[in-house]
Amino acid sequence: MARVCEPSNRDWLDCDDGFREEADRAILEMLEDEEKGYVKYATALVDKYPVSPLAHCIVARGCALGGKGVLAIFHFMRAAELAPRCPIIPSMLADLLIKMGLWDKAVEVCDRFLRVPEDHTDPAWHWPFLSNEVANYINSTVLQYRIAFVRELIRGRRVKADKGKGAAVPLPPERAFAPKWPPETIDLSRASARWNCMNDEERHASLNVSFGEMKSYCRRPGVLPEQCVQWMMSMLSDAEVFVKEGCSSYWICPLCIHVYTDATIFMWHIENQHIEGDSELLSSLPKRIPDSEKELLKSWRWVAIDGDDLAERTEILSMIKSIAFELIDMDAISVNLLNIMHKFVMNRVRPVTPSIVSMCASCGIGQLSYAHLKELYKFLEPLTHTPTDYEHQKGPNVEQESQQDSLVITWSKETRTLPIDCGKITSIKTDDSSKADGLFACLFGESLLEDPMESWVGMWQKCIDHGPGILNKISVVLDKLNRKYYSWKELTEIQLGVHSLPQAIFSSEIDIQLYFDYGIGFVQIEMLLIDAEVNYLKKRLLKNCEVDYLAIILPIAKACLWAKLNNNPPEDALLACPPDVYELQVPLKMILRSLWHIRRLHDDILMTPFIYSDVIVGDQHIAMLHDIFNSWNCQKECKQCDPNKFRFMASALRSDLIDEKPGKITASRFVKLIFERLHKLQTPLHFEFKGEALEPQTKTMPNCLGCICLTHDLFGLHITEEKCNCVNNVSAETEYTTFFHSIDLGTVERTKLESFSELLKAVNKQLLCDPRNGGCGHNIARYLSYPPHLFMTVFSWPDNKGSHINMHEVLISLAAGLDINHVYKYLHSDSKYTLVSAVCGERSLCVLCEN
Repeated sequence: MARVCEPSNRDWLDCDDGFREEADRAILEMLEDEEKGYVKYATALVDKYPVSPLAHCIVARGCALGGKGVLAIFHFMRAAELAPRCPIIPSMLADLLIKMGLWDKAVEVCDRFLRVPEDHTDPAWHWPFLSNEVANYINSTVLQYRIAFVRELIRGRRVKADKGKGAAVPLPPERAFAPKWPPETIDLSRASARWNCMNDEERHASLNVSFGEMKSYCRRPGVLPEQCVQWMMSMLSDAEVFVKEGCSSYWICPLCIHVYTDATIFMWHIENQHIEGDSELLSSLPKRIPDSEKELLKSWRWVAIDGDDLAERTEILSMIKSIAFELIDMDAISVNLLNIMHKFVMNRVRPVTPSIVSMCASCGIGQLSYAHLKELYKFLEPLTHTPTDYEHQKGPNVEQESQQDSLVITWSKETRTLPIDCGKITSIKTDDSSKADGLFACLFGESLLEDPMESWVGMWQKCIDHGPGILNKISVVLDKLNRKYYSWKELTEIQLGVHSLPQAIFSSEIDIQLYFDYGIGFVQIEMLLIDAEVNYLKKRLLKNCEVDYLAIILPIAKACLWAKLNNNPPEDALLACPPDVYELQVPLKMILRSLWHIRRLHDDILMTPFIYSDVIVGDQHIAMLHDIFNSWNCQKECKQCDPNKFRFMASALRSDLIDEKPGKITASRFVKLIFERLHKLQTPLHFEFKGEALEPQTKTMPNCLGCICLTHDLFGLHITEEKCNCVNNVSAETEYTTFFHSIDLGTVERTKLESFSELLKAVNKQLLCDPRNGGCGHNIARYLSYPPHLFMTVFSWPDNKGSHINMHEVLISLAAGLDINHVYKYLHSDSKYTLVSAVCGERSLCVLCEN
């Protein structure tokens, strides 16, 4: 009998219950009082298991928490000797060395590990945390992500260490001798010539690159020095993991060098660990009016009503409007101030209930006398004399600043590639010029020489250099906000707080003048401006601390595309992009051509309007279909159909298939997607609305049974099935709607058939009351509410091996008339159809017949 190996107790994966219990007890001991750094149980654990890297990591963590740095370094280094391929140990060791100011040692530790081949072990094995926390971490993440995440931490800590020791260029030693990226001679003429020979569809198809292609390119002889290949492969591998896990960007805390793959969690860490009193103070601010109220305030009737002093009232009302709009632009109108303005108008026009205050103020502002308008202007005018030295008033828009105007690289889950999308796609040159167009210059300009490593280091360096300064500014601004808050609190206490309670303004008899005379309104505006400044600085911090892996690998992707263009003949090029996981059995152009031949559908599409503002469905796809049909109608005028529309339409329709298994899409499935979008477009009011008035409406698709939209009127089969009563002695009818009459030829492939009608009859006979479920075996009757204008039949078959169906004769017989009375009962005798269009795939046939 083979002897069962006992656990080695080297890590969480290979340990017994006794070791796990002792390790958890040692960790709990050190967490009871971190500053004292109790390591009694941890030391005993190391003494008992001297060759366990996990035991050394636990005692090292306890020593580090207790300020025993030298002892912690010893145990971390011993653990690294016992587990040289584990990334968590050098990461924790480098973090400790940085905190102790041992910058050179930290750089040495990081470089030593990053030179290790990529067969790294799971960092969770030696993670010195409680065993249940480790188990949760393992269950919530994949192995490749855990390894890539910790390797990224080590690279980042190397940058931090270089920053600490004052290094001018924080690059690994082997990178210092690397030439400019890419090292090959940039000969754009050859690539430009091939580019200009492509049409737009070929260009778009070529703007895809996979991680496999980029790795193959970097491994090619002569592309990179040998000592740099390993670093580049490691970076691409980690980038691939981050991107595929949906974490193409992550954020770095500039103070503690922790990495967060979620922006919300990153900001929670910043606000709770590095900004004191942030949440408490901001929750006490005056409430800012929402965007809906801003729009309502802008729509007030800022026009004076006729009167003897119309000119004077018009002039001062215009000045009040300017003040209101200026405060709106500053985003500094509180609910209190808005209610005060309502109250002012109400008291001087006519008293109303608060529920119709907005309407009263909107209409009543123009009815105020000149004296009242002058009084309101006197109240509001000082509110605009606020400081204008805030960064959010003069700084760049963070959202716009973060957007790239020209080149964007994304990750496509469907194709598993990185498509490059350009904001401006230029058409093919017609003057036979070999000069690169704007798009080519955008792709392969000077930015091709960017070094991915320098780009990555630059993002980390920007965070470490500027992040602490932004945090310091936030703290200064919050101190200012804190002072304003106490000033506002004192003022409101003098007035018993009534001016600080928005609803109390309506329910109480208050002196509006005191709100302005005591400066309550002015202080509220200052507080809202300071709050806007805090929000602006937080957005800048979020942008400053972001590391975008897609932007980092963009130079490699462009160099890879350039290499593919430069390769001639094409056989020498890199591997092509992997096929789409949803591959069409039949080219989309052929499917759309078959629909174009149906004149009623063709005419309906060309006459259908595209814009229905109350329907949340994309009608741009039908607009593309409209343009495609229209271009085919104008072929005699040499009007060419834009090939991009086929690509965009196929991609848009594929988005409806994300919940389906990958595979080949039949022509009928694609036709059904088009019909469904046509149905949504043609029935803008065919929705059930849920929700209260003035709230966002929830739209749900209803049952399409009996729908008489144009699509269902042409193709809809509103079917009723009569089921016999042999099973439960209860007869039943089932009603449903479909666009197709579907036929599985696998059920009749052993039958000798030579015509279309024979196929329909034979398959219809197979629709039986299933004897396996206790049925009688009789045929189930089906009938239509009314015959469709166009009868669409879809055939599918597994293969033709051993089949007695003469498909050649069946296809020829399609030209003859078809009577669907063989399939659906109770139809009148003239329910006959003739062929108008058909699409045939590898294992399916889609036929359209017209009445």
